[in-house]
Amino acid sequence: MENEELLLIKPTSSKTTGKVTDKYVNNPHFRNTDRDFSWKKMGSFIRIVLDNAKENPVLFWLMVIITILNGITATLTPLAASQIAGLLTSTTTKTDTFLGITMHWYSWIAVTGVALFFLCIFEYLTDYTIGVFAMKVEIQQRLEILNSLVDQDIDFFFDHASGNILTRLVADTEGLSLGIQQFLTNIIYLIAAVISAVVILFTKNAMLTGIALGYLVIVLLVAFVIFIYFRRALIYMFDIKRDIDADMTDRINNITLIKSSGTEVEEIQRNVAENAVYSKKGNKQVVLSVTLNTWIFIADSFLSTIILLIAIGKYQSNPDQLASILVTFLPNLSMLSLPIIMMIQTLRAAARAANCADRIGQLTEPKPQILPNIEGKKVDEIRNIVFEEVSFAYPQDLNNIIIPSTTFTLEEGKSYAFVGETGSGKSTIGRLLLRLYDPTTGKVLINGTDDLKSLNLPDYLAKVGYVEQNPQMFYGNFWENIAYGIFNASKKAIIAAAKKANLHDFIMSLPEAYETILGERGFLLSGGQKQRLVIARIFLKDPDLVILDEATSALDNIVEKEIQAELNKLIANKTSVTIAHKLSTIKDVDQILVLEPKKGVTQKGTFEELKNKPGHFKKLYEAGLMD
Repeated sequence: MENEELLLIKPTSSKTTGKVTDKYVNNPHFRNTDRDFSWKKMGSFIRIVLDNAKENPVLFWLMVIITILNGITATLTPLAASQIAGLLTSTTTKTDTFLGITMHWYSWIAVTGVALFFLCIFEYLTDYTIGVFAMKVEIQQRLEILNSLVDQDIDFFFDHASGNILTRLVADTEGLSLGIQQFLTNIIYLIAAVISAVVILFTKNAMLTGIALGYLVIVLLVAFVIFIYFRRALIYMFDIKRDIDADMTDRINNITLIKSSGTEVEEIQRNVAENAVYSKKGNKQVVLSVTLNTWIFIADSFLSTIILLIAIGKYQSNPDQLASILVTFLPNLSMLSLPIIMMIQTLRAAARAANCADRIGQLTEPKPQILPNIEGKKVDEIRNIVFEEVSFAYPQDLNNIIIPSTTFTLEEGKSYAFVGETGSGKSTIGRLLLRLYDPTTGKVLINGTDDLKSLNLPDYLAKVGYVEQNPQMFYGNFWENIAYGIFNASKKAIIAAAKKANLHDFIMSLPEAYETILGERGFLLSGGQKQRLVIARIFLKDPDLVILDEATSALDNIVEKEIQAELNKLIANKTSVTIAHKLSTIKDVDQILVLEPKKGVTQKGTFEELKNKPGHFKKLYEAGLMD
């Protein structure tokens, strides 16, 4: 089980005591996983960076080279300043050499000016190139997530909360981008600056430079140990916060349920309890962050002091040597302080970026079993469909056979209905026809010979119309929603389809007519109007096969009769499959196939044949389950 899914275990509050139960802490699986330093997470981050470097090599290497030059140039400013001070205070000479060139104090002023000029240029270009590169990574990762999501099997979305997916799609891609900007250039800059500083300092005094490096290593090791605990607390806090965000998204999506249940107070209390856990973990992260900050501050403050005391002890008998160190060595020591000062920001960015990359990978790495098969065979039309010894069990429970080995044929231009009680596999038949699932065994043959698995899936689905109990629609206007899937449809054709579905008059009664925004999930429309919109969509599509999955079960009797009349017009002269339990939707079909749990198809025939024939259908009919 993934860490993020474990975080779906929510903290609860006791109404009697007001105490918060932290179920995150009590989950040993999460804690054991979190003790790992997460090389896998860092590996995911590095993989993403390298993949994008391959796609944008010029931009990436330009960013790396400019950042290196920026780091090197940054060391020249304190070097020049110290050389100017040394020459002005020297009692023996007013010149020195640099790269074989004789330098006066005013020459070093010129070098300082040039260094500052190029430092500004390189700083600007560094920020620009890393900003553009990070933006490209963010966009590429969002596209990769979307590509992965649209290809995922339908079960994937049952196992992942929509709020969690949205959080990763938006917040984690943005967090990855920020992490790259704050970590990648920082680490390149620091390496270049430190190497330059070490080379310069060794030319000044090798012994003191060695001591400074040893001190720096000790400081970084201690900081690294503190950071391990800080990182755990930081990632833990990130995950809890994002889970709370995902939970709030889920609550907002179901606001009608909350309002109709009068549970606003309980929801607020629930959120307060969850945020109490977040606050508790946040406090721990703050303590560790302050500890790390304090250690870095103290260590940086003492570096110059320690080196100064050592220099005084070593060179107190040689005032000129001591003065030279004070004037030319100590100012350059600030270049070694830089990695200490930038440590917190860089490490925090690394932790954030690695965690975001890992969470993104949990959406992009799963491989779907059913792919669009774009290179597959295309068929001109769907004439007939054969279920050849098809059996089915859901992938997560292969021992629980929903449909045993079953064979039947759907002939061109005929209407069929599948009936049976809950759990008999009615809706599963529709899902197999849409290839939301593949059979566990057997084949679904199109036109008697072509295995559905071998066909170009988008091409096949372009010839299939699907009307379900809960119609799907987007936030948009009537033009967009009716024409979804038929994007090149003319307005004239859309209006004609709306008229066939008896929706046109209603649309024209609205102030903005077809330009009216329906609201999220078609909030503006009633159940019957939503069904009419979907029926208009199918009329516009004019498919070879129409699947009606409990299409009128949620409607009242009057609206149902109106919708059923339109459905009858829709399926006339087409191959149709009706999945329903209402008599009014099946009595006129050409053939009824009766399903029994664990037995598959046990009866076939017309309504008149089956209602008087001993068997499962007659039992359903007499029990009133088919009324």
